[in-house]
Amino acid sequence: MKILLLSVHPPEGGGSAYSSQELACGLRRLGHEVLHISPYKSAVLGSEYPGLIWFPADFPADLNISPKAQSDIDYYVQSAYRNHGPFDYVILGRESFLWHLPAVRRVHHNKPVILICRGAYINRLASSDTIESSLKEKLIDLYKGCDRIICIARHLVESLDRVVGVNNTVFLPNPIDLPFLNATDPPAPSEQIRLLMAAQIKPRKRPLDAVEIIRILVERQIDVHLTICGDGSDMPKMLNLIALYGLEKHILVKGRVARQEVLDCLNSVETVLLCSDNEGRPRVLQEAIAAGKGIVAYDNPGSREVVNEWLNQWPHARLVDIGDKSAASQAILDLACSLRSKPEPLSPPQLPQAIEVLYEYESMLKSLKMPRTPIRANLQPSAK
Repeated sequence: MKILLLSVHPPEGGGSAYSSQELACGLRRLGHEVLHISPYKSAVLGSEYPGLIWFPADFPADLNISPKAQSDIDYYVQSAYRNHGPFDYVILGRESFLWHLPAVRRVHHNKPVILICRGAYINRLASSDTIESSLKEKLIDLYKGCDRIICIARHLVESLDRVVGVNNTVFLPNPIDLPFLNATDPPAPSEQIRLLMAAQIKPRKRPLDAVEIIRILVERQIDVHLTICGDGSDMPKMLNLIALYGLEKHILVKGRVARQEVLDCLNSVETVLLCSDNEGRPRVLQEAIAAGKGIVAYDNPGSREVVNEWLNQWPHARLVDIGDKSAASQAILDLACSLRSKPEPLSPPQLPQAIEVLYEYESMLKSLKMPRTPIRANLQPSAK
């Protein structure tokens, strides 16, 4: 199969970038030809290798897209298709690329287009947030214009059915190369509580809440340390708050780092902290479980699904109400006491293997052989 994947790629785009890279590389390992085209904002690029093409574009961080970003990405997508295609399938690697479905149709016509729904858009559309009706209608039309929608979490299937009214969804988790970390002995009773937050530093992830949670623990004279990996628009606010509270000895901000460094940090802490308003299926929590680590997270559907997915709920997890920083700080203490009372590490549950998920992707793509009916006339691409 010959596949065009339009999606983010590390170092841009957070967890979805790593998941997109793993999908492209995994499908190549199965013998398929995959061209991954990825927009970038910063001047410093990550990897360069055959099958990956970078192009400059200011891809959206919200539901809307600027006319320039729309035009730029449309142009590069169509150019890549004409220069390297035709393709059997086009995969839109996350929902922000829905805006480019009309441009894809102009060159790909009625061959299959697959959307990977990671939750960023549908969680907003399904929430109580006030969203302009015309914007919501445009996005719903774009969802309906896809031949298949892959949801990385089960709760996203339910949201799409309720909000968009589509029945062409399928649940497939990310083909994550989960870490194989050696189990470590439980911390000693007097040992410092070590936490990790690996997330984009943007409002939806509520990084300022993490600082407040550490402040509460420090005020209670708890020996605690938080390592933060990630970057984003709320970084200045977060750094200012850390300085205001004098927490520099308790919070280490590493900024944007390679995945291996995140995994190294994961191996040296006991608990992962995640304060997101909403999530699709947070990979950092899956990585935490694979490594036998504790979890303290806000109780959104994505985080809840990861914790409750297994035959037995992951016992080293504590979910608290979104925004309840006092409850989160107490959960960290309770979990630390629990971990220190265990005589030996707990074996993680059987997690999805990347190769098994990749075979499911392959099977799903092969099932999409019949051309779809032409896309509706009101979804016309912009030309650059």
